[in-house]
Amino acid sequence: MSYVNKRRYDSPLRAAQAATSRAAILTAARELFIAQGYGATTVDQIAQRAGVSKPTVFSAVGNKAEVLKAVRNVAMSGDDDPRSVTDREDVAAIAAAGDRDHAIDLTAAHIVDVVARYHQVHEVIRGASGTDPVVAGLWETGERERRIGAGHLLQRLGAPAGPRHRALDRLWLLMAPDNYDRLVIRRHWSRRHFERWLADQIRALF
Repeated sequence: MSYVNKRRYDSPLRAAQAATSRAAILTAARELFIAQGYGATTVDQIAQRAGVSKPTVFSAVGNKAEVLKAVRNVAMSGDDDPRSVTDREDVAAIAAAGDRDHAIDLTAAHIVDVVARYHQVHEVIRGASGTDPVVAGLWETGERERRIGAGHLLQRLGAPAGPRHRALDRLWLLMAPDNYDRLVIRRHWSRRHFERWLADQIRALF
C-alpha cells in the first residue's frame, strides 16, 4: 500500500522537477547564446550554468540545435506552452475587438510583445544561419511562420477576401524583429513610440 501511494505522489513531483530543470536549461541557454553566439556555446556550458548534468540537457530538451529551437519558441510565445502564438488569448482578442481601429491597436501591442522578447534570439539565429545548416533551416522556418502569422492577423483584422499578397508581405515585413532592434535598441525609440508607429503602418494597409 505504501508503495502505491509513493508512486501516486512521486509522479507529480518528478514532473515538477523535470519542468524546473527544463526551464533552467532554457534560461541558461538563452543567456549564453545571446552573450557569445550559438557556435561558441556548448552543451557543457549550458548544463553548468543551469546547474544540471549534461545528460539532463539531452533528456529534458535535446541536442544544442533542439535547445535553440526551444529557446526560440519560448521567446516568441512567452512561455513553454506548446500552443502556437496565434492560438493565444491576446490574438483571439483581436478578432473580438469590435472595431478595426481597436483591433489594430491590439495587433500592434501583440507584435511588440513578441518582438521585444524575441529580437535577441532572432539575431542569434541569423548569425548562425550562414554557417550551420540546421540553424539555417530554423531561420527559414521562422521566416515562413511569420508570414503565416501575418495572414492570421490580417484575417482577424477583417481584411477583404481575394488577392491581398502585398498587404501580407508588408505586414510580414512590419512584424520582423529587425525593426524593433533597429528603432528601439539602436535608435532609442521608446517602446510606446514604436508601438504607435507600428499601428500607423498597419492602418495604412487598409
